[in-house]
Amino acid sequence: MLLRCRLPLARFALDIDVSFQSRVTAVFGPSGAGKTSLLEAIAGLRKIAQGEIEIGGRVLFSSSRKIDRSPRDRAIGYVPQETALFPHLSVRKNILFGAARKTGGDNAAGFPLDHVVELLEIGHLLDRSVAQISGGESQRVALARALLSRPKLLLLDEPLASLDIGLKERIIPYLRRVRDEFGIPMIYVTHNPVEVLSLADWVIMIREGRLVAQGIPREVLMSGMVVSHLDKDQLENVFDAVLTGSDIEGGRSSVRLESGQELFIPYMPGAVNRPLQVGIRADDILIATKEPEGISAGNVIRGIVRNIERAGGQAILRVEAGEAFYVRLTYSATKRLRLVAGGAVFLIIKTRSCIVL
Repeated sequence: MLLRCRLPLARFALDIDVSFQSRVTAVFGPSGAGKTSLLEAIAGLRKIAQGEIEIGGRVLFSSSRKIDRSPRDRAIGYVPQETALFPHLSVRKNILFGAARKTGGDNAAGFPLDHVVELLEIGHLLDRSVAQISGGESQRVALARALLSRPKLLLLDEPLASLDIGLKERIIPYLRRVRDEFGIPMIYVTHNPVEVLSLADWVIMIREGRLVAQGIPREVLMSGMVVSHLDKDQLENVFDAVLTGSDIEGGRSSVRLESGQELFIPYMPGAVNRPLQVGIRADDILIATKEPEGISAGNVIRGIVRNIERAGGQAILRVEAGEAFYVRLTYSATKRLRLVAGGAVFLIIKTRSCIVL
């Protein structure tokens, strides 16, 4: 995918030149950075002064070759922050609107209506008015409508921004299902690092219309050039895992990460081998240079410091312990503990610091 565009905005010019190949690319940055404008340019909803947009070898826009496909001809499914469902239509008719324009039927891109509805668990909503469904349900309906339009690319503009934390936690698994099931490339706009870590395999960070950094999400978000711009309470380690056991009396469950590393998390019911994601804040991991004894924390993990990056008065450590764990300390703590790359350490993580996403 090639995105090269220059677009004058009110306070600055959006000037982006990137290329990437990934399933889900997050466009990340603070409010007012130009993220939505970039999505609208890709969708053909904003005129670009100059540049090139190419997706899967198909040119959507080229100022030099005078190509400018209409929004309808770009084969893009667009889910804006405000879902823009048609209030006078039922959920079913909203979902079928895109498919009807394309094919006049229920089948889109090889994904039958029933399959999309089942995947997103919205079958019980089909005959309701959109005025009778919740914000989280509206997001799933808008996503279904986008899928039924036979897109070659999905654009999602902060789809969780208006939802409370509980709803966000319930919607993210549906977005992962779409990612894994349909194989349609996504560009996902957000200012929330947890969403980036939960969904994306590539991230582009922009600020005032300019590229700040791009790369693998965990590496970019924990780099010194980015971390100073972020709310430290939002930074998370996010791991794919499976549930391996639960102890209701002990108040904890166990999970196994992809590397085989075991972790204790707060008790949760569920079948063994149930897939889930676990998040741990970088600030919630303690470091010891000797194996601790007589502590209440449920997780003590041996690891090797691979990198220490200073960002102002703080330091970001990358510790290899089967998985890469990112830890944030004061820079004075790294000096006091004499931490160096290649040194052995122990990660101390309370059970309750492990958050199921």
